[in-house]
Amino acid sequence: MAEASHLMRDRRGDFGCCLLAYRKRDGRSQLSLALDAGVSCRHLGFLETGRARPSANMVARLADALGLESAERDRLLLAAGLAPRSASGLHHGDAVREAGALGTRALEAAVALAGSTSPLRSTEIAAGFFGQIGIGHFMTGTLRGSPGRWDIQRDAGGVPAVAWLEHNYANRYRNTDYLVRATAVRNRGFFWSDIPPDAMTGEQRRILAEGRDFSINNGFVLPVPMGDGSVRAFSSWSEYLDPDPATRVAASLVARALVENLHDLAHLPAR
Repeated sequence: MAEASHLMRDRRGDFGCCLLAYRKRDGRSQLSLALDAGVSCRHLGFLETGRARPSANMVARLADALGLESAERDRLLLAAGLAPRSASGLHHGDAVREAGALGTRALEAAVALAGSTSPLRSTEIAAGFFGQIGIGHFMTGTLRGSPGRWDIQRDAGGVPAVAWLEHNYANRYRNTDYLVRATAVRNRGFFWSDIPPDAMTGEQRRILAEGRDFSINNGFVLPVPMGDGSVRAFSSWSEYLDPDPATRVAASLVARALVENLHDLAHLPAR
């Protein structure tokens, strides 16, 4: 039994074990805690089992929902590999260290992508990084066309949100979807949540709202305009994504490395 308990702890990780202990101590079900913290029960389960890593913002929401004291909050943060906070909030030095750790992971992933020689390996590298910041589904491809008639050619590799894409295709949303239009005209990375609701039509807002039926609440897109008028792009979907500046910069670095790598692999000269 002791060996089984040890294996379970290894699988969960320190954060999952710590969170589970606090939830059980409070006599809470996963559903109850998820509702109070404003997160899906599925994502909470991923956090407890170690399948997802929390951001500092997510830890704070869970700590608030559990009513944890300052020392317990720090313990939960440390278990997540994050800098502890004082009762008055996050110190500037802690924020810098937290952003620095994320930047280091992003740089390591970008360097690994630069050396990858197969789409499968590139997808594995990218999935490993993006999973840490809450992005479970992504793809890259090339966007061509103009409003009213867009053509999207997907690259090999990626982990697309298949059910959502099928829903989008079945309802012929491609030429209406605001995200497609934004990808065509922007030249820097953006979160879905960056887009002001009043910039969209009622139908475009409804398309984004329908994503919640597929556990999609946000996403990150990196457009890379090309000289021929097309746009190479990274597109992703997330159930929970913390859209802070450090995440934006780190995601942009890895997304660009992935886009460039897959483009290069697809255009290698024949032997």
